[in-house]
Amino acid sequence: MASLPRDSSTPSSRFTPARTGTRPRRCRLRRGVVFVGTLLGEIPTGYLGDRIGRRNGLALGSVLVSLTHLGFAFAHSLAGFVALWGFWGVAATFRSGTTDAWLYDTLSDHGETASFARIHGRSSATFYAAAATTALVGGVLYEQWAPLPFLAAATLTGLGTLIVLTLPEPSASSTNEGFSLADARTALVRVVSNRRVRSFVLLSGVAIAVPETVDVFVQPVALSVGFTPATLGGLYAGLMLAAATGSSVAARIGERFGIGGWFTLGPLLLACGLLGASVVPSSSLPAFLLSRGTNTVYGTLQSAFLNDRIDSHGRATTLSGVSMIHALLFFLARTVGGTLANVTSPLVALATFGFVAVGSVVVFRSVSDPFASRGSVAVD
Repeated sequence: MASLPRDSSTPSSRFTPARTGTRPRRCRLRRGVVFVGTLLGEIPTGYLGDRIGRRNGLALGSVLVSLTHLGFAFAHSLAGFVALWGFWGVAATFRSGTTDAWLYDTLSDHGETASFARIHGRSSATFYAAAATTALVGGVLYEQWAPLPFLAAATLTGLGTLIVLTLPEPSASSTNEGFSLADARTALVRVVSNRRVRSFVLLSGVAIAVPETVDVFVQPVALSVGFTPATLGGLYAGLMLAAATGSSVAARIGERFGIGGWFTLGPLLLACGLLGASVVPSSSLPAFLLSRGTNTVYGTLQSAFLNDRIDSHGRATTLSGVSMIHALLFFLARTVGGTLANVTSPLVALATFGFVAVGSVVVFRSVSDPFASRGSVAVD
């Protein structure tokens, strides 16, 4: 899910490029390998989250991520890094659908699902704020000894596993006992057979593809406008704080504009910011901050919309299916974006993508509006 913090889940994510090189080709290789791992792992790990329980699925994911950090600490070959990035892509998918499924079903046990967006946003904001701190601390540790930030990340993630095991298991997990492959197939079919859910998944995927593509170009654009490798840690810390701000206000934005309103207004705001950056490259930093903040608002409101409209039985599998669809859209967007950037420039390519997303959202809402009221919030 977009709500899952992807590139900031550990301090090591900020510093591995320093060890493998910062050239765009290697950056694209890293992202490509993570994408393959994510794509291959989404549905199987979502199924496991339903099969073995939300809490156990999250704990298993934490163990695997911790092992990935240990691998990064001592890997020295390109082949080793490639394998670890792919493994990390798979490990991270244990969190994508299962995290939101655990939160929503736990709130359901207490009759508090109306608070999902607020709690989800605040918890994500806390995460991103912590990530901003670790981005800076990791740099200091790296200067002392290169493996140190990776070992620290492995230790913290390992401790997180112990904390996860203390979490309550939502009662909905009991309905997933004996969850079969046939049940998983039924859960996935719901994504494509329900008109409102299907339309929203595509609309939100197009909107979120823009900030996801922006992330690919942050480092090369930042270096081109005066940042140095030594100052990139501060830049990423600022991006994490922007993400935290977006998460913290997501619920209020949803209340003020509605989910449909935000998924119309958000792409327009971001497109205008990227257009300004393409005209005045020195304004790219505010555009990148806007992109990060916009993306985390998308993530929280998207998760709220979907969880309100899918069943608890197979919830993690369904959400992982959505994540897989979005991963494909993001891959296509980044591929096209890279090609367009080679022909024009990264900022021109991003501005173009921004306005393509605006037009696409308008078309989606004209043809099959997932936000149109039909007298009930239930699915059609």
